[in-house]
Amino acid sequence: MIVDINPQNFQAALIDASMKKPVVIYFHAPQMPECQGMTPLVESLVGPDNPQVTLAKVDMNDPQLQPLASQLGLRALPALVLFHQGRPDEQAILEGPQDEAALRHYFAAFAPKEEELLFEKGQQALADGQADVAYAHLTKAHQLAPDRHDISLWLIQAALDINLLDEAQERLGKIPMASQDDHYQTLSSRLALALQAADSPELRALEARYEQEPDNFALTQELAVQYSQAGRQEEALALLFTILKRDLAFGDAKKTYLDILTTMGAHPAAQSYRRKLYSLLY
Repeated sequence: MIVDINPQNFQAALIDASMKKPVVIYFHAPQMPECQGMTPLVESLVGPDNPQVTLAKVDMNDPQLQPLASQLGLRALPALVLFHQGRPDEQAILEGPQDEAALRHYFAAFAPKEEELLFEKGQQALADGQADVAYAHLTKAHQLAPDRHDISLWLIQAALDINLLDEAQERLGKIPMASQDDHYQTLSSRLALALQAADSPELRALEARYEQEPDNFALTQELAVQYSQAGRQEEALALLFTILKRDLAFGDAKKTYLDILTTMGAHPAAQSYRRKLYSLLY
């Protein structure tokens, strides 16, 4: 966030705001060439929606704001001062014109972490109906921050959206009691319904027929399709691979196999089954 400080919002936008997250005060005078060159760079490094820090711009042409610079002992413009918990950090003051490298180093501490960026991308992808894209982003975010249970829950949601029921069930079982919020309860209910549908009488009847005719490729393919629709992708791939090992051109086996791999995105099992297929093709 970037905000212009004035006498009216000084308390709320600077002092009060710094109690919630760091605020970097940027002292400048728009008419100064040194400030004209540095201001756009400072603004671009913070950005308008940075959740980690607020940039509070103080125009030194305002006589009511000039005492603030004096109180901080500033001797040159432009200047940057970090405020946190309502107090300045004397170790985080930059005075005078700074090059891009120095400014990047100064603001590096406030850059959003990679897992946070991936988390936001994953949430947006889910909102856009791109569950496979969301799953890839959220998987990477979870790898970077495995103790972030909020990321885990959104990853579970993405897994449910692409019918990775086994993974969703395993991850839900690892969420501690303290993090079992409304989101967790909603996902638990979704999983219970999906698991119930995945073990329907029709599916059990098809499994019984397959046990009697394991060499019936048409039946094997039909069961694989049903497994996939029920969220049992790995079982579906295993069945289809038994067909492809013996007849790469049978029916829609290869197309169905590839379609399932696509829905699984970056799932480790998908990578394993891709390698198995490539071993047959090449």
